[in-house]
Amino acid sequence: MEKKTVARRKFLSGFIKAGALLPFTGAAAFAKAATPPVVQHTEGYAAGNIPDRIILTITKDPATSATINWRSSAGINTAYIEYTTADAHPAFAANVQRLTASSEAFKLEALDVVYHRITLTGLQPATLYTYRVGSDNGWSEWLQFKTAAATPGKTSFIYLGDAQVGIRPFWSRVIRKAYAQLPDAQAIIHAGDLVNRANNDEEWGQWFEAGGYIHGSIPSLVTPGNHEYTHEDGLPHLSLFWKKQFSLPGNGTGDAQLEGSVFYADIQGVRFISLNTMMMEEASAAALIDTQVKWLETTLENNPNKWTVVTMHHPVFSTKKGRYNEKVRAHFKPVFDKYKVDIVLQGHDHAYGRGMQQVAPYGTMYVVSVSGSKMYEYEKMEWADIVAGHLQMYHLITIDNDRLSFRSHLATGELFDAFILEKRRNKPNRLLPFKPSVVA
Repeated sequence: MEKKTVARRKFLSGFIKAGALLPFTGAAAFAKAATPPVVQHTEGYAAGNIPDRIILTITKDPATSATINWRSSAGINTAYIEYTTADAHPAFAANVQRLTASSEAFKLEALDVVYHRITLTGLQPATLYTYRVGSDNGWSEWLQFKTAAATPGKTSFIYLGDAQVGIRPFWSRVIRKAYAQLPDAQAIIHAGDLVNRANNDEEWGQWFEAGGYIHGSIPSLVTPGNHEYTHEDGLPHLSLFWKKQFSLPGNGTGDAQLEGSVFYADIQGVRFISLNTMMMEEASAAALIDTQVKWLETTLENNPNKWTVVTMHHPVFSTKKGRYNEKVRAHFKPVFDKYKVDIVLQGHDHAYGRGMQQVAPYGTMYVVSVSGSKMYEYEKMEWADIVAGHLQMYHLITIDNDRLSFRSHLATGELFDAFILEKRRNKPNRLLPFKPSVVA
């Protein structure tokens, strides 16, 4: 059985590498993707009276709060959310609470829309809510989400590497397959490079279309990658869309350049931390690096949770030689070691790699992944237990008491790789082989 699995992996890798499924692979593909043709805003993603691009974004405390963002056409300057605890009887719609959203007009070249947002507070933990958003001009469908529990317990989440290229045609199947296998996830982590061009509305439209109602059902934890930045004046600037469509926790550093990208959320005994690696590798001043590092130290030092998950874009360890993120490794890894971070989820390298046994002293598990169709070459690396490439993947992670179970799946749903981290008192985490009964 094991030989057949290995043979199938080799076949899949070769098949996809040959370009039978994916439009961009290897170095030549990277060159094409680096200088893409300009795609203007199209009527296919024009905003209307009916709300679109509805998304739940993670809050500091998802047990008692939820943030919803959406978009409408210009002129709809007053919008609402209606919500209540979920009920199978449709009569619930007659007994809902209505709140007015915060609305902000946004213009960019031919684009003229209004972004709306609201944060619900005082919610009951571990409770299913139903909601819709809109105005007198039109309403969304009723969507549902479940708040996290208020106490530590079994926690599951989805992790996706770069979507970036082939978003609508190829990435859509990845996020949908992940959701189909883990519909009750507490969060979806997007590790940067959600799109290829930071200020391209067409690509953002594809990203929201590909995820559809999933975005409005499970809180997204998004962290920016280098492709969420522009450099018109030679300095990095976060996408104009980022803070309009994602309302992320305001518990970061207080620095405007890091707002909306450096934050944390606590979910059922797990602290999730988002870091901004662009503002490490391309920081305009050393003080900006120090600000983020000091915030990370404080956030880890005052962490009451048993488990810690970090997500960021540029990896500490890469899947090919020469792709070395010097500042990220020099400044972040010592802090990860000091505070015994359990797992770091990254993107950027457009391949899959994971390892912990060669990265002493503590044994933090480092993972790199890709979910879109743009692929890079890869090679065996000393830090990694496994490196693979030319495969679209998604990852399902479950934390239950002292065990973290990690499953890597191909876009087609097949299990490609898996491991278990076991937390031990006053000892490094122990890497265990995958056992289906443990993660079932």
